[in-house]
Amino acid sequence: MADKASRGLVIYGDGLMPLIYSNLHSLASRASCGFLSLRESKDERVVRELAQLLDVHDPSISDRFMGMRAAFFTLGFSVKGFDELATELLRLLGFQEGKIIESGEFDLVFMHIWLDEVLGRLMQIAQPGSEISSRLYFSLVMSYGAVPPTNSDLSFLFPHQSYIMKGGNIRHHHPMLIAQWQEAVTRMDMATMFSFEEFAKHGGNLVILADRFLHELAFKLWKAPKYGA
Repeated sequence: MADKASRGLVIYGDGLMPLIYSNLHSLASRASCGFLSLRESKDERVVRELAQLLDVHDPSISDRFMGMRAAFFTLGFSVKGFDELATELLRLLGFQEGKIIESGEFDLVFMHIWLDEVLGRLMQIAQPGSEISSRLYFSLVMSYGAVPPTNSDLSFLFPHQSYIMKGGNIRHHHPMLIAQWQEAVTRMDMATMFSFEEFAKHGGNLVILADRFLHELAFKLWKAPKYGA
């Protein structure tokens, strides 16, 4: 149980679900895994999915979530030093040289990225037992991009949750996959690989709507009451 507010790092792998690497499986094996379902929309895919994940509204994130300071980056970069990138992401949250700086710039950093290697470096820096790992709430979200012809149907998951009945026009296939990890805080489920089939069989979180993700995350960072409470 955390005795101080955590800081959140979200990496969103836009359209990368078909391209899974060993670092993602390593994260899944220690994380709490599940799905974020998407609403049907006529908006262009990238805009539609990102808007739901951020639950876009007129009030700012700071106004909605008790002054939470959030930064958002979208990167389509060539090979940059991954050590430098991982170190800078953690520095923005007040984690520097293996220590916690209480006066960090942000409570939440959200990164929209097309790369994998930075994940391995982040996990190395925030390894179990380090000072950082006790205060970093890390979320990895992966989407499919163009919908491939594979089985990814959410309708068979039980128990069925309330969003199915009152959530509106929900897409019941090809959800976002999410793995969340904080040392000694998140539950470790039985998933050992980052895949739809593995999360459906062994993931511990089942499904929530993508546009509720930010509310749940703000609660974990002590910036909002429990969603649904």
